[in-house]
Amino acid sequence: MRIEEHLTTVPDDVDVVLDLSNVVRERGLCSARPADLRRLFALIDGLKTYLADGTVQVSVVTDWSLERRSDLLSTSERRALRRWIDGGLIEARDGADDRVLEIADVTGAKVVSHDNFKGRHRDFPWIPGSADRFLRMRPDGDGIRVEARDIPIYPEHQLSSAEEHDLLRAAGLYDRERRLRREPLTRGWRCPVPDCPLFGEGRDGGQPLPAYRDGRVCCPSHRRPMSDLGRLLRPIQLKVSVNRTVVDRFLVTPGEPVTVGRELLRRVPPQYGDLISRRHAELAWDGQVLTVTDLNSRNGVRVKGRRLTPGRPERWDLRDAVALHEKVKLVVSGRHFVFDDAPTSEDAKATGDSAAADAPSVAFDAETRVHRGRR
Repeated sequence: MRIEEHLTTVPDDVDVVLDLSNVVRERGLCSARPADLRRLFALIDGLKTYLADGTVQVSVVTDWSLERRSDLLSTSERRALRRWIDGGLIEARDGADDRVLEIADVTGAKVVSHDNFKGRHRDFPWIPGSADRFLRMRPDGDGIRVEARDIPIYPEHQLSSAEEHDLLRAAGLYDRERRLRREPLTRGWRCPVPDCPLFGEGRDGGQPLPAYRDGRVCCPSHRRPMSDLGRLLRPIQLKVSVNRTVVDRFLVTPGEPVTVGRELLRRVPPQYGDLISRRHAELAWDGQVLTVTDLNSRNGVRVKGRRLTPGRPERWDLRDAVALHEKVKLVVSGRHFVFDDAPTSEDAKATGDSAAADAPSVAFDAETRVHRGRR
């Protein structure tokens, strides 16, 4: 069979879905070239063997860079790629990951990828812990061997951080070496369009993510360069967990302590909320350190089972949960624009024993969030 007979965009036919860029640019697979379309041919042969199906049907999604950049594939390879795109045999998108997961979600197809898609676990609940949906590629002489792989179940703070990395990447805030452009995140910005809802003069509350395009910080809505308003300290996000389910979240702004009590936690069910004092605890964030103080609450504030001394501020380890009640805990989100020098490896072992490790969460769009830190 010719390779074209294995390519399909018909959902009912799909056995396997993949991001073409990840395949042809996987160094060490049956070629020394940085990008080589022959890896797709070898992969399909590997899939035939793994699935014991000589007619395997593959849905291929590619980003436009493979076809447009002359430094990746050869002229003849780009010509073949264009022929497949124009013939409706593969899909071309600005970014392939989301489309790959959408196709897999609808069709139940297996996914060939070394990516754990950590930033999409809440959007696609079948990903975490999957033991039969994802496949990896291994070199096998001049060919490719296909193997099953498991997807880890990550702690909540790692999922939030990964989601934020995806937002930053989409906003162009990583350079070619995948280093975060930190400076745009540490400053305030003003869009030249006065009524801009994201960066206009009437904006009230936290600042969304700016975009970085062609060496300039731009408004993501109007795509125009913005003016620099000076240094900005970002708020930190806290989640309210009841029985290990996140029911609410709020922000703590640098220099503006937040009193946590029944009013702030009004989404906590009454059987637990009534046990929270009106002024239970105070949280303070200076941009680097978060502190918690027990305000002589009725049931106390506990960290790792230890009750805090009332009236004494204590530094909060951002990976720990703070318990206001046995069933009501505060968890620091990984999404607060504070990063280590290097992103967490996709292959790092998932660990964590705080409530954050178990707490499911709703999706949170950084560009539409409501600033609720001022109480």
